[in-house]
Formats: sequence, C-alpha cells, structure tokens
Amino acid sequence: MCGINGIFFFKNSGLNLEKKIRKMNAIISHRGRDNDSIFLEKNIALGHRRLSILDLSEAGNQPFFSKDKRYSIVYNGEIYNFLEIKKELKEFDFHTNTDTELVLNAFQKWGKESLQKFNGMFAFAIWDNLKKEIFIARDRIGIKPIYYFRDEEKIIFSSEIRGILSTELVPRKLNKKILNDYLIYQTIHAPETFVKNIFVLKASHFIFASDKKFLIQNYWNILKNYNRKINASYEDTKNKVRLNLTKSVERRMISDVDFGAFLSGGIDSSIIVALMSSISNKKINTFNVSFDEKKFSESHYAKIIGKKFNTNHTEIKLKEKDFLELLPSALESMDFPTGDGLNTYVVSKFTKAKGISVALSGLVCWLSDF
Repeated sequence: MCGINGIFFFKNSGLNLEKKIRKMNAIISHRGRDNDSIFLEKNIALGHRRLSILDLSEAGNQPFFSKDKRYSIVYNGEIYNFLEIKKELKEFDFHTNTDTELVLNAFQKWGKESLQKFNGMFAFAIWDNLKKEIFIARDRIGIKPIYYFRDEEKIIFSSEIRGILSTELVPRKLNKKILNDYLIYQTIHAPETFVKNIFVLKASHFIFASDKKFLIQNYWNILKNYNRKINASYEDTKNKVRLNLTKSVERRMISDVDFGAFLSGGIDSSIIVALMSSISNKKINTFNVSFDEKKFSESHYAKIIGKKFNTNHTEIKLKEKDFLELLPSALESMDFPTGDGLNTYVVSKFTKAKGISVALSGLVCWLSDF
C-alpha cells in the first residue's frame, strides 16, 4: 500500500503548494513509510508515500519521471502482468524493476488505451508537462482508492479523503443525502462519500483534467468482457476455474517482501491458502481473528486448514474489551466506517506486527483472471 496526492490549479493560484502537498503526504504517512517525496511546478504539486513491495531500491521512489522529463507519475498498486507488457515496450530502456516505470512507459506509448492492458490493482496520476494536463485512473474492480475534489479553479486528489481535507481548500460539510444508504448497507455507493463535493473515482474510470477540459470516462465494463457461451463439460469447467484461480493467486504472490494470508476458515480464504501452498516452496504465514463466543468464531476451521497445508498459523484472540480499545484507532484509520472495516483493521495490525507487509484475503477470491 502506497499513498498518492496531487493539487492542480488550472491558473496561477499564488498559493504555497509545497506546504500543502507536504501536509497531504504527512497525513497519509501510514500508507508508506519507506519514502516521502514531492514534485512541484508552477500550478501542479504531486506527492507520494512509498511502501516498497517490488524493487526495494531508491530507484523506485516517486514521483517518477519519463526520460525526457515530460511526464511525471505517482502510483499506488501492482500490475500482475508487467512481465508480459514489458515485452511490448522494447523501445524503452528500463532503469528499475518497478511496475511504476512500466505504467509510465505504457502510457507514453498507448495513452489511455494502456489501461486495457493492465491486469492488476492500481490508482495513479500522470502529469503531462507539455500539454499541462493530468490523467488519473483507477483499476477495473476499484481495489485501490482515489478521491478527488474539483471546482472551476482546481482539482485535488488523494488516496484518502483526509489528504484532501488537509489542504484546507475544501469545505468540511457532511454529505447528508448518503446517510440513509450508509445505515442500510453499511457502506456508501460510488462516487459519493461522507464529505459533500468530495468524490471517489469509480472503478474502471479515468479523468483527464486541464484548464480547458474535465472528462470522466469509463474504460472497461465487466458485462462486455465475458463469454456467455461456454461449450465445456463440467469437468473441463472445474479444471478451467482451478487453472485461472491458481494463475490469479500466483501473480499476486510476486513480491520482494514476506507474504501472508488472512485465513478465516471459510471457503474463499481456504481456497486462497491451498493455492498459495501449492505455488510456494515456503511455509505460508496465515492469520485468524478468533472470539470467545463460539457462535461468532471460525477459528476451529482455520486451524484445520492451517494444519492441512502446514502453514505458520497465528490465531489472534480478541475479547470484547479488546475491540472497544481498538475502535478509536480503527475509525481514525478509515476514511469512513464500513461493516467489516474493524475486522480487517485488527488482522492487518497484527499481521504487520509479525513483519508481513503483503497478505492475500478471500474477499475477492472469485475475481480471477478469466
């Protein structure tokens, strides 16, 4: 997880953008403590907080620049098929092993059409210093977040709402029209957020912004990208599902840091752990949150899966008072509360304490690479 920030005034603002972008970086520092950097021009400021996953060297720090310095990128995410795409970019000299450089080179070659090639989770912004316009994009499923505020003078964007609010350029007003939805669904439907006039960029969408235009466009639709007619037997279908799930998990295990998995004991996370164990020649680190109340705890099933696949299993035993003590810090870490946000926060906190920076979960188990 990294963090990206940006402020783009369409005309000269006269403001101290360096002070504001550094404040934005500081307030989302928890997203990446490996590096804190900014890029400044007359009306544009980009910021990045780095959590190193691939290519741990300083060469991977951001903002990252094209060879001719025309383009600047801040990027959060991972492109799982970067090796395949890299083969199509032989005209570029790569100086790092980061997918950040790959995304920037792909954009230089294909423009917005580069998004059709990316298999991964991402949110990024690319500044074109020649055309004086910014391109902001989010992955197909919307795994990586990106929020924005826009008026006639500017666009401000960040990985978190608090990043935008820290600039003190956006009124802190409650978006009352979404309260009913939140109380019913325990979440908010994109593009709305809790803060009036701050929006989340919808999944599989991009923004082009300059002093002359502001465009939001959808670049991918799941209903137009699957095969309705599958003439295969039951056995062939099972094999294809297994093959694609295995390939999907394998791609997500490419990392230069230690890996783990959230193991609830349910079907999805158990499948993920089983496939990880079949792929890796190392023991998988698994983590489970358990409760004293047996009707709420699935730890028994998590232990069975951990034993079956010989994982380094950690059971995080929590009592009611533990949750209450963690509640303030959990809510402070989220842009808005969700139904399962507290559970994710707790297991992530303990996983990180064990030295694990990357973990797979079963939340998107079925979003495989079909």
